[in-house]
Amino acid sequence: MPRGRRSNAGDAQEILQSMMRDGRISSADIGRYREIRQLEQRLQSLRGGGGARRGRPPGGGVQRAAGGRRRRRTANITAQQLASRKLQGRYLGLIRQIPASQRSRYAKIAKDRGREAAIKEMQSAVNK
Repeated sequence: MPRGRRSNAGDAQEILQSMMRDGRISSADIGRYREIRQLEQRLQSLRGGGGARRGRPPGGGVQRAAGGRRRRRTANITAQQLASRKLQGRYLGLIRQIPASQRSRYAKIAKDRGREAAIKEMQSAVNK
C-alpha cells in the first residue's frame, strides 16, 4: 500500500474519531455531510442518472470552447424583452442615485404609473 493512502472503512472511522477528539470536526458536521450526500444522491436519481457518478463533476456534458472555457448558451430574446431590460437598467441606475429615504416614493410611482413615469421623475430630481 502506498504511503499516506488509507483504503478501508475502519481507518476512515479512526480518522473521524481523531478529528472529533481534536475538535476539528463535530458530530453535527458529520451529520450535515451525510445529509448533503443523501440529498445529492436523491437529486441524481430524480434526474434519471440512477446513482452518483464518480470522478466527474455534475454537468460533465457541457461543451467547452477553445481554451477550456464553458460556452454560454445564447438566449434569444424578443425586442419587447430587450426594451424592458433597458428600461429596467435605466430605472435601477437612477434609483441608486436617490437617497434611501425617498426611494419608496419612486417605487410607488413605478408601480402605479409605470417605470417610464418614475424615470422621468427621478431624472428631474437627480438633475436639480
